[in-house]
Amino acid sequence: MKLILSTVLALSLFIGANAVLPPGYEDDMWCPAGDCKIYSIPFGDDYTGPSSSFYFCYNSVTEEVTDGVWTGSLTDVQQPKGWEKPEMCSKDVYSECEYDHDCKPTIRTEMPSDDAEHSRGETCGCFADSVLHPFDQCQ
Repeated sequence: MKLILSTVLALSLFIGANAVLPPGYEDDMWCPAGDCKIYSIPFGDDYTGPSSSFYFCYNSVTEEVTDGVWTGSLTDVQQPKGWEKPEMCSKDVYSECEYDHDCKPTIRTEMPSDDAEHSRGETCGCFADSVLHPFDQCQ
């Protein structure tokens, strides 16, 4: 009985960790006014999950990273007063490569999306990848 219970628990955790929310639950991200958004992979390259697991608000004045508020047509969550949809932070504003040993040169193995919101321009042969939080190659 304990084996069955622990197996069911382990499977439910595994399935939950790989869940991606369908449209309507995380359609728009909101950050405090003046913040930009960053993309980070805090759980490792093989983690998949909702957008809120990867996108965060960044305040360039305080250098603070915070969770955004996500709204969608299928939720009751409302945009906080004074919060706005953030733009992606520029590399001059936020980078996960503070020191040379934080990053490594990486050859691109994926192409950026045609989706303007998730694409940041032309492809390149290589880029500086964070050792601590690998970058999304499609950004």
